[in-house]
Amino acid sequence: MRGKIFLVLRSTLILVLIAARSDVGIAGDENAEMVVIPAGPFLMGATPDEQQAVLDFGWHGPIRDRIRSLVEHSGPQHTAHLDTFYIDTHEVTNQAYRIFVEATGHPAPTFWDSPRDLADPAQPVVGVSWYDAQAFRAWRGKRLPTEAEWEKAARGTDGRQYPWGAEWDATRLHTADTIAGQALDTFTTWTRWQCQMSAGVGAARPAAVGSYPRGASPYGVLDMAGNVWEWVADWYDPEYYTASPARNPTGPATGSAKVLRGGGWDVPKTIPVTWLREQFIPPEFTGSPVTGFRCAATTPPGWHTARPE
Repeated sequence: MRGKIFLVLRSTLILVLIAARSDVGIAGDENAEMVVIPAGPFLMGATPDEQQAVLDFGWHGPIRDRIRSLVEHSGPQHTAHLDTFYIDTHEVTNQAYRIFVEATGHPAPTFWDSPRDLADPAQPVVGVSWYDAQAFRAWRGKRLPTEAEWEKAARGTDGRQYPWGAEWDATRLHTADTIAGQALDTFTTWTRWQCQMSAGVGAARPAAVGSYPRGASPYGVLDMAGNVWEWVADWYDPEYYTASPARNPTGPATGSAKVLRGGGWDVPKTIPVTWLREQFIPPEFTGSPVTGFRCAATTPPGWHTARPE
């Protein structure tokens, strides 16, 4: 009898979830939830107007040239066609990563022993290298998303600037403006806040995953803007968009840096856009308090998946 009741409740829950988001498949286990991203084309990369908006922030000094290069090589906008895939709704948490560490003996992140409050179970794990992310995803039977998969999951098919739409809204994500409690509209105001943060602003850390449900992407994926930068599978090549395949691009075969996406909790509002490509740390680096990851899968291993009819 208990088994029948459980099946009825579980079936009812699945139907409720499908009704709530008829465009999204739902899959889950004891540690995570994934959503299905349907096959089809989407707009990848930035338009000239989007690129200029980032450059108009007032960057100066050495960072100006670096930002200009990143922005330039995050375009041109083009159409990419992807097969169906699945992606984690949330960034991998400290809780999920701890289970992995305890099960495998993999080294724990340095920040778990730090006084910086970066080890809360619900926070995204940080201080992990690309190779750490690879080890975790292999243990889970998943993979890292490609750069194209990450971007489609973040912006949908209509070329959104932010996961929720075209306009900035500091209440929908966790970044410098949110932590500062004020608009940091210029490079000068943002760098002033950065200096204060370095001196020990108490709230300057990642938020618990899923803290900003109004910032969800069109598919219901959370924290794709802000909170932590996310490792993806691809090697970084600044010229890749000029020669990338139209179907299922996976990045260059080799390289020296891996792509990071999404923006971290310390960035200003021009950075956590859906199209910006970063590569500010080498793949073996484990000292970044703003870098984490989420997993993807072609077919979620051992998962029961609900899809709309």
